[in-house]
Amino acid sequence: MTFRSPDSGLAPPPMGRASVRPHVLVAEDQEPLAGNLEQILRLDGFEVTTVRDGPAALKAARTQGVDAVVLDVMLPGLDGFEVCRMLRADRATSRMVIVMLTALDDTASKLEGLQGGADDYMVKPVTSRELIARLRSRLGHRTASAEEVRRQRLQAIGEIAAAVCHEINSPLTAALGTLDLLLMSGQQAALEAELRQCQANLVRIGEIVGRLGTVEDRTVPYLGSCRMVDLKVM
Repeated sequence: MTFRSPDSGLAPPPMGRASVRPHVLVAEDQEPLAGNLEQILRLDGFEVTTVRDGPAALKAARTQGVDAVVLDVMLPGLDGFEVCRMLRADRATSRMVIVMLTALDDTASKLEGLQGGADDYMVKPVTSRELIARLRSRLGHRTASAEEVRRQRLQAIGEIAAAVCHEINSPLTAALGTLDLLLMSGQQAALEAELRQCQANLVRIGEIVGRLGTVEDRTVPYLGSCRMVDLKVM
């Protein structure tokens, strides 16, 4: 089975960020075809990792920071259908783009691939232009979806931050005002150290509340697998 390249050369299309190249994993056991795929994808601006069997495909997908997988159905060790199902079942790899390549041109095989979670299914031989167009289309959809999720998360964080600021600011301002009056009255000698420590803590709370108004999409480890928004006062 051969992979048909187009007659003219390939020119990489514009990338959203010049420093970022989509990373594609090619899982194909036929060495000439795998080499051809790798060369074509590299010429079009992709970073490429190539493996020859199912277990190697799973390992690379989980450890190599892969954005998309071009996955042959007939792989040694684990077939492409099983690899696809396992990638979709793993939270770390569930969102990567999977395009399956096969010589099986029957409806049952196509359905098995798509039901197993493949984004696209192409029957060999396919043109490089078609494969690249499908990869870029699928990657573009995933990027747009991720950006929408991020936008919604930032909106939710902003709404929570506004509510917290509104609820905390009034009692915080009142507490600081009471402390200021007490410290200025000259009647606090016995408790001055404790009062000034209390004042410092209230001021720090005020600084943290102030940061809520400009919170960024940045989280840090909290407990176990949990994370929290970074509100550290610099």
